[in-house]
Amino acid sequence: MNNLIDIQINGYAGIDFNGDLLNEAQLKIVADKLVAGGVRAILVTLITDDVEKIEARLRNFVKLIDAVPAWRKLMPAFHIEGPCLSPVDGYRGAHPLEKIAPADPSIFKRLMDAAPGRVAMVTLAPEVDPGMKTLRWLVENGVVVAIGHTNASMDQLKEAESAGATLFTHLGNGCAHLVDRHDNVINRALSLEKLKYSLIPDGHHLPWFLIRNWIKIAGIERLVFTTDCISAADAPPGRYRIGPWDVEVGANKRVQPPGKNHLAGSALTMREAYENGVKHLGLTAAQAQALCADQPGALIRRWLKG
Repeated sequence: MNNLIDIQINGYAGIDFNGDLLNEAQLKIVADKLVAGGVRAILVTLITDDVEKIEARLRNFVKLIDAVPAWRKLMPAFHIEGPCLSPVDGYRGAHPLEKIAPADPSIFKRLMDAAPGRVAMVTLAPEVDPGMKTLRWLVENGVVVAIGHTNASMDQLKEAESAGATLFTHLGNGCAHLVDRHDNVINRALSLEKLKYSLIPDGHHLPWFLIRNWIKIAGIERLVFTTDCISAADAPPGRYRIGPWDVEVGANKRVQPPGKNHLAGSALTMREAYENGVKHLGLTAAQAQALCADQPGALIRRWLKG
């Protein structure tokens, strides 16, 4: 398997994408490890922070990537996860509350100007975007909009889908640990008719039986696998960074802040995601390829041609 595509990578091989600006040597480590792991392309993912800091990271990435044609193919575009997410604990996940912002097209215009033509995907919460003004603006400007880190109502989710949202980011994660057993954002999202859903198949974010259930409910054709990995992916157990936070990774590859029990990204690689699909979910090779290559690739087809 040498054509894997990951739409959400926050760091890799000991290198954090969301901290200090990377240099060429660091990006080479990332690129070499990804290629060795059978990855064809990724969306470099930048998470919630001050807008000017995200801008600086985008500009730096573009400069580094453009210097090496092979990197341009491997890292053709970006996924911006935030800052327009739910401010509510649980739904906010690890995103810093003080950096969360109400949705406004001006935020994303700045970010898209920092990486012209390369912001492929944005994750936002519909409830912070009244009238879906920002969501519609993003769709009109060619961006794939994903719903995530949200407790949107049924009506808000339907409005977002009608406005052009096409994906739900890491379903089952980025939500409160305890929810209403019936009316919760997971069940609301699964009731939509067109939305696709990304899942993190690492055995920590979701139990295997739950993924099997969702495959039955949604169908493989509406799912994509992603790693949502941080710098701990393709690296040994130890302590790592994602933005301003320290995290610990044990031999079981569970990523969590020191002394805490909640997750903070994954240490999953896309090859492991493929292998987990076959081993733990009983997928055929063709089904695993659909989830790890074909369907994520279809979401970002335009950027893969660049």
